[in-house]
Amino acid sequence: MATQNYNAEVHVRTASGDLATIYHDTSGPVGMLASEVRAAAEKAALLQIPDGTIEGSRVSTDGKHR
Repeated sequence: MATQNYNAEVHVRTASGDLATIYHDTSGPVGMLASEVRAAAEKAALLQIPDGTIEGSRVSTDGKHR
């Protein structure tokens, strides 16, 4: 099965009001939807900052299949 690298940048507002950026890089099957990658990245970011709120996020891929 071919895989592809996916990258996400998630902006999280901490309970104290600071803005943190969490970078989430992963690999998965070719053709994952941006919404799937975003959901996984946002979930991982909130595990790192449990009392935070998502302010925004973006996802991308390197376009290379392995």
